[in-house]
Amino acid sequence: YRSAMAQRVRVGELLLAVEGLALARHLFGGDPSVVGPRIDAIRETLATIDAAPAEDDEESIERFAVQLSEAGLADGYERWSTSYDEAENPLLAVEGPILRALIEDVAPGSALDACTGTGRHAALLQRLGHVVTGVDQSSHMLALAAAKVPGAVLVHGDLADASALPPGASFDLVVCALALTHFPTLVEPVAELAARTRPGGRIVLTDMHPVAVLLSGQALFNDERDGHTRFVRNYIHQVSHYLEAFASAGLVVRRCVEHVLARGEGPMANLAGHLRPEATEAAYVGMPYVLAWSLEKL
Repeated sequence: YRSAMAQRVRVGELLLAVEGLALARHLFGGDPSVVGPRIDAIRETLATIDAAPAEDDEESIERFAVQLSEAGLADGYERWSTSYDEAENPLLAVEGPILRALIEDVAPGSALDACTGTGRHAALLQRLGHVVTGVDQSSHMLALAAAKVPGAVLVHGDLADASALPPGASFDLVVCALALTHFPTLVEPVAELAARTRPGGRIVLTDMHPVAVLLSGQALFNDERDGHTRFVRNYIHQVSHYLEAFASAGLVVRRCVEHVLARGEGPMANLAGHLRPEATEAAYVGMPYVLAWSLEKL
């Protein structure tokens, strides 16, 4: 992203990025039949977005621009809360089954859903028989979770703030989904998760894969207050960064999942996927998208 301030992004720029990624992935050792059409499409898109529209013509889709701006973590999720459960989110569709597979074999007990949001995973934990506590810094998100997960203990607070939960509170299972990429560093939040886990307990984490974040994977949402597109920043944490944070917190990796995209998943469901399906498929199929961990506290 060109800056943290508001900016106008043309649809054509998005399409050029997808076409370029598809070209890069197949230029050397890939499918040579992909290369020619991608180069042609790049030329056509450049000509379209740079050409001055005729006075009697409507603006082309390639020149259509959206207002894009960064939102802070707390403010962003407050704004997003009104549409979070209703809006189509291809990342959640991929991540949900991965997390469920990692917690299904955990015996029912006490469970903490850190950064619970609207309670989508807290509800699953409750259905699996766990006694659930959820913590989140967004009061609006927690209000939605309260309706979704009756009987759960919901706490308003920051994951990295040890005072958010009762002193000494610890859990058999700790879940933190799609949240650690919002932290500039991993050591502090991972240490807090470990501190809330009983010895022998399990921690299950999911995040957008660092490869996806590197390719401009941000937490995008439509702000219903003004119609602008906003994003909450994801930071790039390499796999080695996670391993270093786990080791410093006394956590042992029991399983690591790096989900790669199949046809129809993830970015294939967004605007570029509808406008340039061949390029989007060539760009993203086989690309790492979700990173998940199952950890044990020693």
